[in-house]
Amino acid sequence: MKKLIEDFSKQLNVALDIAAKAQLTKAAAPIHNIVIAGLGGSGIGGNLVSSFTYDNIAVPISTTKSYDIPGFVNANTLFIACSFSGNTEETTSAVGKAIAKGAKIVCITSGGKLGEIAKTNGLDVILIPGESNSPRASIGYGIVQLLTVFNFFGLTPSNSWDSIKATAALLDAEEANIIETAKVLAGKMKGRLPILYSDARFEGVVIRTQQQINENSKQLCHVNVFPEMNHNELVGWVYPENVLQNSLTVMVTTGFDNERVAIRMDICRNIFREKGSEVVDLPAKGADVIQQSFYLIHLLDWVSFFLAEINGVDPFPVEVINFLKGELSKR
Repeated sequence: MKKLIEDFSKQLNVALDIAAKAQLTKAAAPIHNIVIAGLGGSGIGGNLVSSFTYDNIAVPISTTKSYDIPGFVNANTLFIACSFSGNTEETTSAVGKAIAKGAKIVCITSGGKLGEIAKTNGLDVILIPGESNSPRASIGYGIVQLLTVFNFFGLTPSNSWDSIKATAALLDAEEANIIETAKVLAGKMKGRLPILYSDARFEGVVIRTQQQINENSKQLCHVNVFPEMNHNELVGWVYPENVLQNSLTVMVTTGFDNERVAIRMDICRNIFREKGSEVVDLPAKGADVIQQSFYLIHLLDWVSFFLAEINGVDPFPVEVINFLKGELSKR
């Protein structure tokens, strides 16, 4: 896992090479909506590209993380199936239903059953490397391909390749500082419940962090976003007192936070401290939403790795998930 995190900027550049060679075909009907299917490390890319393209996407985007698909899926839907292994049963089930609805389908995978379905049904497919055997550590491959698909179908005004290149350069330049910051933050999370908050636009980033702390650090983590948390969760900052007093609240901030959200965050910092939580700020770096998002993702990936070391666990295996899949295969 350490090597995979270290090589993240290289992964982005390899992903660009794959994108440049992608062979896609035109849709038979105009695209009126996008549905992205995927779970876990494969599925979080849908949340992130929704954020990246929020200001300029031409049609609405939905994500599905289930066996089923929305009722509106039809011939005017661009249905993108993301499965690193190609064997995610929920995603292959959803693809079968999208085929029956006549959607325009693109598969992003390293192969497996999804690759076979694509070949059998003549679907567009972009193959990504599967050697890492870790979907969550291969997130860059999927996100770059998703952005490439959007651009091919004319759903965004321009491709994001220049921003991805700049992101890789930013991460390389900041790597030493990123690692130092991550070590400090991981140390503060030892024996505590990490709570991360961000502006709603960066929900994908904090959800990704929750997943990484769950899988790499084998630890629970809680996340939510502003302003929604101000309308419900904030009231819950009373009990259980022992949990709140043994928590670390990380306020993820960016250059793209809504100005009213920034004020809300400022007010809430004091509320969290009054309830006994230590509060730290984590500001993003980068020139645009993509760069700032990937900066945070990379830094927080390192946090999950160092927290795994502190917890005395191997960040790579996910034994309980493998057990669950094994039990499912018997039924």
